[in-house]
Amino acid sequence: MSMIQDGAGTGNRAKVSGNRVFTHAISETEAIHATEQGDTYNINTGNIGLTSQTESGILYVKNNETKDLIIEAIAVGVDSAGTTGNDSLITLVRNPTSVSFSAAVDMNQNRNFGSSKTLTADVYKGAEAATITGGNDIAQFYMDAGSRLFADIGFILTKGDSLALKIDTDTTAGTTNVYAAVVCYLKEDDFRD
Repeated sequence: MSMIQDGAGTGNRAKVSGNRVFTHAISETEAIHATEQGDTYNINTGNIGLTSQTESGILYVKNNETKDLIIEAIAVGVDSAGTTGNDSLITLVRNPTSVSFSAAVDMNQNRNFGSSKTLTADVYKGAEAATITGGNDIAQFYMDAGSRLFADIGFILTKGDSLALKIDTDTTAGTTNVYAAVVCYLKEDDFRD
């Protein structure tokens, strides 16, 4: 019969007392671990001026990494400068077949300030009347003018998958400025058998 012997005090062996092994563990979220590895990103369109009562595509993200891209949360801000008739309607689209916009987003930054890693993805910002074609609507939100939406969504984009965001601010006069942001991270490879 084998026994685990007490090795406390040597710095490389476990303490055993009363038939129990003592351990010290640190528990952290997968997102925090990814940030420590330099694999988390903040994507933000910057301000986009909308002037009509029609829907506009404002953000597109396509994962070109070999790892899964976890979309942890989205944020959308709508100012109150324009006159709006109703709440803004925000719709997320799963794997659209095309978008009519290709301007780079204003921010695509690593959330670990000490990391120089960049995200291999297509990330574009839209504009007034920009269109999103095909795909499937997967989530919908309402929000008031002059407010910010932050939604934990936990979507997974495997290589080649994409997500787009469209909004109808129902602007009846003036310009309503909006932005959309994505908080995301690359999932660490799973080494389990």
